[in-house]
Amino acid sequence: MIHTFRWAAMGTEYALYVGAMAYADACGVAEQVREEIKRLERQLSLYQPDSEVCYLNAHAHRAPVRVEPELFQLLQTCKTLWERTRGAFDPTITPLLRLWGFVDKHYRVPPPEAVEEALVRVGMDLVLLEPEGRWVYYATEGVELSFGAIGKGWAVAQGVRVLHEMGVESALLSAGDSTLYALGIPPESDGWQVRISPETTLTLCNQAFATSGGSEQFFEVGGVRYAHIIDPRTGYPAPTQGAVSVCHPDPVLCDALSTALFVEPSLAEVFPEVQVWWHQ
Repeated sequence: MIHTFRWAAMGTEYALYVGAMAYADACGVAEQVREEIKRLERQLSLYQPDSEVCYLNAHAHRAPVRVEPELFQLLQTCKTLWERTRGAFDPTITPLLRLWGFVDKHYRVPPPEAVEEALVRVGMDLVLLEPEGRWVYYATEGVELSFGAIGKGWAVAQGVRVLHEMGVESALLSAGDSTLYALGIPPESDGWQVRISPETTLTLCNQAFATSGGSEQFFEVGGVRYAHIIDPRTGYPAPTQGAVSVCHPDPVLCDALSTALFVEPSLAEVFPEVQVWWHQ
């Protein structure tokens, strides 16, 4: 039997499916995973003024800020992925998201000069990391981190860590159906079934999966659709149509790379270890 638990966090719905376990034990597992993800939300949310990332955004351009070990690890991961994706993945994209209205939901097409001005404040090279003391410093005022393109993958990864610590051998943890991890296999099955299109269903075991697409959030002006996935290098929404899905054992890589591939499809050649699907 599979036990199902759902809760809201990080602006989406999380779901945990636990197999091969008594219901009372599964409830205890779900509570621990839920608390871990809620804790991460309090640390990483751009919408909670007292979050660690909001404090960082408000103060790190004035003086170095010392952060918790796991946040520093996340920032190091972000910088590595920014380099590997040639800037297609960039958590400093927030000034552009604000400019286009994807933060306050007041959508607009900004003038070119405003885009150019915002680009000055975008780039992980503006986020300086000092590993020995876990210090973070922004090279210029107006740099603003947000983890929308990697946060769900990070939360799923930490949730799976909790599952391992509690001895769970069969579970699936998903964040908004766009990022998930399949742990082990469900009872009487050879893997967790994940449908990525009407024609394609994957069977997953100890693998992560993530999807990004332009239909999740967009607006139209003059018959032109502007998707919420912006190319951090140009300042304009990525022209890619449809959606991209990726599969790999690491949910953090899957989450970030699904966004980066939507921005620059040719990056699939840089990550041969990742399975990629394109679909409408």
